[in-house]
Amino acid sequence: MVPVAKGSLVLHGFCLARPDFRPQTTNGTMSQAFTGPMARSRSVQPCDTPKRRDLGRFSSTEAHMKPAAEKFQGVSAFIVTPTKDDGEALDLAALKRFIDFQIDSGVDGITVFGSTGGIGSFSEQERQQVIETAARHINGRVVLTAGTGSIQTAEAIRLSKFAADAGADGVLVVPISYWPLNDDELYGHFEGIANAVNIPVGIYNNPGTTGIDMKPALIARIAEIDNVGFVKESSGDVTRISAIAHKTKGSISILNGNDAGTPAAIAAGVHGWFAGSCSIMPKLCTNLFALRKADKGMEKLRQGFANMYPICEFMGLKGYIRVAYAACDILGHSMGAPRKPVRTLDEADRLILERLLADAGLTVSVAAA
Repeated sequence: MVPVAKGSLVLHGFCLARPDFRPQTTNGTMSQAFTGPMARSRSVQPCDTPKRRDLGRFSSTEAHMKPAAEKFQGVSAFIVTPTKDDGEALDLAALKRFIDFQIDSGVDGITVFGSTGGIGSFSEQERQQVIETAARHINGRVVLTAGTGSIQTAEAIRLSKFAADAGADGVLVVPISYWPLNDDELYGHFEGIANAVNIPVGIYNNPGTTGIDMKPALIARIAEIDNVGFVKESSGDVTRISAIAHKTKGSISILNGNDAGTPAAIAAGVHGWFAGSCSIMPKLCTNLFALRKADKGMEKLRQGFANMYPICEFMGLKGYIRVAYAACDILGHSMGAPRKPVRTLDEADRLILERLLADAGLTVSVAAA
């Protein structure tokens, strides 16, 4: 893995963003005063040609990292899926505004239909609408990852093919099953998806949500498939980061998926962070991850995370999706409501969240018109 120099973490670097994030609105859309580093290696045609950022900082210092892994680094926002009509209809206009808000905050990527995006709550057609809208609107400004996990392998393949054709940079596959799956069945699921597309495929291990725990040995086996390039490890067991790196010989990008454990994951050597908390505090997330390269980085990480941790912990306790929707509403850029049967926080929990947000310096902004 990447060596650690005395006094600093020598990992893939970022320019340190300013920490004074405050949500704002301009002409009815969300904006922020500062932008951060972004990268993506391919463009989608229907929009104007975007101004591209240098991809050089994403060049891997890992001797054996696959080409399929290299762009999946940095902070990728796991965004909520905006809705209207109490969660019963998509709000694609709000999706575009929220994507711009995240990019203006300096995220390196956008992920649609992670857990925070309500992956299990939307139909295949609705997921296609969101993926296509995101691809066209992002238009190469940052990396787009589409969550394509499904109960049936055939549906996951259809969604992954659609995402590739729409212009996504990669797909992230979480295994979803009513029946427990054995290792051979899980391998076959990923193999079928990876063989069907020509873009990178990511492994999403989230046993707390799915009930399926893919251990490092299985992840390493799946990673032998050519275009499997990255893993989101959300088990909360930080030792798995080192285990996966060792068993894969550094061939794939490892991204943190347990927001409350981010400092420990960074210390263990993750290449990036798939952050559900970006839906709430994207600037704080990008600032924190940038501290990997700062002098006395771990000391600054601990200090910077002190007021973020209670929010991340609350997300884990109450459910990322509930807290994310409620926080967006509190901070003045409502994304609607989760789709039933999932509901947002009750009034008592909302008051707790308001206090946690204020403690972290996140203030209420004027809602977008």
